[in-house]
Amino acid sequence: MRSRTGDDMNPADLPTAVPQIARTDGAEAAASLIEQHWDELSVTAPDQLLAALKALPGEAFMRNPGLFMAANHLEHIVGGGEAGQVHPALLHPPVPNHRRSVLQRLIRYTAESAAARTRDDPTEAARIAEEALAFAAAAPLNEIEDIATTMPHLRMQWARSLDAAASPRAAAEYARVFVLARATEQPYVARRVAASAAWLHAERGRTDMARKWVQRAHDEGVTDSRHDAALLVTEALLRTDQDDLPGALALLDRADEIGLGEYWAPAMWVRSLHAHNAATAAVTESRLELHLQSHPVLDSAGVDGRLARAARVRIRLLRGRMTEGLDGLIHLSSSDRVIAAAIAQVERRHRDAFDLSKTVTEDALEPRLQANALLVHAAAARALGYTGTATHAFIRADALLQHAGLHTSYEAISPDELEHLAQLAGADTRAATRIGSVRRDLPQLTKRENDVLALLTTELTATEIASTLFISGNTLKTMTRLLYKKLGVSSRAQAVDYAHQSGFPAIRR
Repeated sequence: MRSRTGDDMNPADLPTAVPQIARTDGAEAAASLIEQHWDELSVTAPDQLLAALKALPGEAFMRNPGLFMAANHLEHIVGGGEAGQVHPALLHPPVPNHRRSVLQRLIRYTAESAAARTRDDPTEAARIAEEALAFAAAAPLNEIEDIATTMPHLRMQWARSLDAAASPRAAAEYARVFVLARATEQPYVARRVAASAAWLHAERGRTDMARKWVQRAHDEGVTDSRHDAALLVTEALLRTDQDDLPGALALLDRADEIGLGEYWAPAMWVRSLHAHNAATAAVTESRLELHLQSHPVLDSAGVDGRLARAARVRIRLLRGRMTEGLDGLIHLSSSDRVIAAAIAQVERRHRDAFDLSKTVTEDALEPRLQANALLVHAAAARALGYTGTATHAFIRADALLQHAGLHTSYEAISPDELEHLAQLAGADTRAATRIGSVRRDLPQLTKRENDVLALLTTELTATEIASTLFISGNTLKTMTRLLYKKLGVSSRAQAVDYAHQSGFPAIRR
């Protein structure tokens, strides 16, 4: 039942209208009124929306467990956190009012776990999720059956918490929730769970599994644009890995439009992979730093911290800036160890690169991570004169990357190192270096001139372009004149047209 209240309600009137609707039309109608205004007010007037939520009768919270998490989400926003368009657990089907003891415990676990994720504390979120799973497994079967339609919603949140902490149980839990959602005929939940599972597999380099989960999400036959960030970012990564950069950028922009929510770090990492020069990296870095102001996770052991660090390192390398202090973070994850190894290789500390990457080449189970480690290990081994080790490591890495189609990972080492290793191993270099032809700047220009051209295609002023490239205005003028001469143009507009006609990768400000 929808509220009789119009869409043009004054936000200040909502906390008063909610209890009035509850008295006349019932708790479900009052909750529906909040749903009606959620997308707008969660951004423009979260304090009024929170007050309205607190004005709901207790019956509404028992019938709709997601309201507890919605309240927690709004508390976070009102306290200065990042707003999203809609809380992913806001809408749940009603549950019976009997057998509340088990449900109340599970709701509490879920709210606390979600709250820990909101605080960027994935370790605590996963710990609580594990407790929730254990409690649910030990609960009487008949009591779990009574809340069968609610369990997929709760378990989806537990799976997200496990995923955020990089728990090995996350993938299996997503699969279980998907089965539960389908068994209880909840296609929207099934679609969202499938999208989260798809991202988990894509990020780790299991592209075949990722594509299966993407297809499962689409096969549910429903659209859910408010919650599709995970699906869009996953498909963007898959396209980036396959060198479809324009397609990937379009998907990332769509994800930005609907709101990234908890998938901000994955989106920024994929954007960093999409960046190809100092100009695109500068734009991506400004986006990343804005997110990091709301989510200070650079020292976090969770997935968001790992992806944020990886994005930041790649961006800074593209901009010609080294990142310090990485050796102190190698204990956080194997990924950080590989990143530190890659930086050591760039700095010609080949022994450090060799040692840091060695253990990961044997221990990593994920194709993307293992291949990255093998490539860095191969490059370091070659530099140290260990030809046999370099050849063996490169052959293994190349086999992994070709099988999974992870072309992006070839950028873990420099193009020259890649070419030397491919020749050393007698490998077919066409597939290994194909990504270079897709991402390569205009060949007649220097790297710096390509950076200038990329920034000219944005709406940045000349002063802003000079600042981005850390050069003076006069230096920029000189470089621009030389650039125009090489391109055979006489204005910025003509240079931009030339860039677009040449297929020069577009960037967004």
